[in-house]
Amino acid sequence: METDMRDFSSKAKKFGSAVVVASLAAAVPVAVTGTAEANPASGRVKVVGDASCERFQDASVTEVTITPRGRAPKAVQLSGEDVQEAYSLTFTNIPQKGGLSASATVMCEDVDGQSQSFNKNFTITRPAGTTEKQNLNLA
Repeated sequence: METDMRDFSSKAKKFGSAVVVASLAAAVPVAVTGTAEANPASGRVKVVGDASCERFQDASVTEVTITPRGRAPKAVQLSGEDVQEAYSLTFTNIPQKGGLSASATVMCEDVDGQSQSFNKNFTITRPAGTTEKQNLNLA
């Protein structure tokens, strides 16, 4: 009785690689589309920017708080190591027309441990097109 001892390992590897490549090719357009477009009807807005404590001598940014009118405030703690730091806060249910009035507060701490702050009033608006980001630099 003869045993068939053909080598199928290279064919299996080629077939497996082809399946992986085909799967990735099919998945990439979906992933790119999903990250490139936001739903402009969602009301979700991410307020991003840089907060700076340059107006105070030897002070660094410790916190940014944004309070939309009639809603609870949202805050982000920052490292407190730099005069200027990036921040990001996400809000939902922002009206399409007119947006929502809000107040941003930047907390700063100087080298002596003294806290200082400043406020900036602005409107959270739903950006046009497919983006969810609204830039707001606080200096």
